[in-house]
Amino acid sequence: MQAIHNGDRKLKVLMLESSPNWGGQEDRLLREASWLRKRGHSVMLACADDAAIIGRAGAAGVEARAIPFRSNVDLTGLAALSKLVRSEKPDVIHARSSKDAWFAFWFHLKGVPVVRSRHMTLPGEMPRGRRFIYRHGCRRLIAAAQFIADTMRDSLGVPGERIDVIGECVDTSEFSPGDGSPFRREFAIADDAPLFGIVAMLRGEKGHDTFLGAARRVLRSKPTARFVIVGSGTPGGEVETEVRRILSDEFADFPQPPVIMTGFRRDIPRIMRALDCLVVPSQHEAQTLVIPQAFASGKPAIGSRVGGIPEILQDGQNGFLIEPGNEEQLADRMLQLAADPDLARRFGQVGREFAERELSVDIKMQQLQESYRKAITAARKP
Repeated sequence: MQAIHNGDRKLKVLMLESSPNWGGQEDRLLREASWLRKRGHSVMLACADDAAIIGRAGAAGVEARAIPFRSNVDLTGLAALSKLVRSEKPDVIHARSSKDAWFAFWFHLKGVPVVRSRHMTLPGEMPRGRRFIYRHGCRRLIAAAQFIADTMRDSLGVPGERIDVIGECVDTSEFSPGDGSPFRREFAIADDAPLFGIVAMLRGEKGHDTFLGAARRVLRSKPTARFVIVGSGTPGGEVETEVRRILSDEFADFPQPPVIMTGFRRDIPRIMRALDCLVVPSQHEAQTLVIPQAFASGKPAIGSRVGGIPEILQDGQNGFLIEPGNEEQLADRMLQLAADPDLARRFGQVGREFAERELSVDIKMQQLQESYRKAITAARKP
């Protein structure tokens, strides 16, 4: 892990991730690491040897080292991480999950600059130990949404001046307005059919049941409308089983299936260009990557009024906000956009301008670097 110096001093960053799973948090870590590397910074990842991220890190060109993260205080793992820190001498350590935050705490005590991210909703009441690690375990805290920062400040007692809010970002060159017909042709969707999509893992909180309930209502008034469910879940999982049951029981009478399950897809930019509107009917959501992607693609969004969604989706400006679980309200908003393509286009244009102005990856990554530099400066103070 060798730092490169060219103009402004480049950073050596050690990212920690103790979670064995793959999700939005791990995806964001790799996107941040890749961006930093491309700009000449040095980035290394320390993660569990069975973590889902370890293989993906290699594919992304990010060097990964296996560290035992069996518990908050794992002496074998702590010794291995200490050896790595002594060898690589990072300018900053960036922790994201509970276990690795405790590991990072010991280096924070030794004066190493530590930054901690929080990507998920925080409970109002937390055990004393978890409150302690947020208040005293790092130099800077990064919240993925303002409401998470507010909880850190008001419920956990973290001083507001130590918190940086850095929401989701989007590559506005990768996600941009364009021709959506290739995806539509793949699934025999007419060019003039209103197309609504949900792009999310098949999990209970993502609101697939609300999406399907609204689709039934829309089809009564607009039988040409089409709906796509993009994403996968746990094989044989309850949500996927229930979605397939609903499709079989309640949408079987249509000559052409109005709801299409695509499974996991990598061509999300292509899909966004094909949609007329993205739908995010989540029951709870800290922050979402797909709404910035839709905006950058020039598409409006309909999202639940939960978590960090209202911080980027302005009702009546770049889309609509609905109450979570309200399929009737969702259907009404879908029908409104289907009946008024000009409104959908105006929303999409506002969304694109907002993405370019406030959500681009370069803007958010500059904020991340500034958070790192604040931590480094704070660690130098006596």
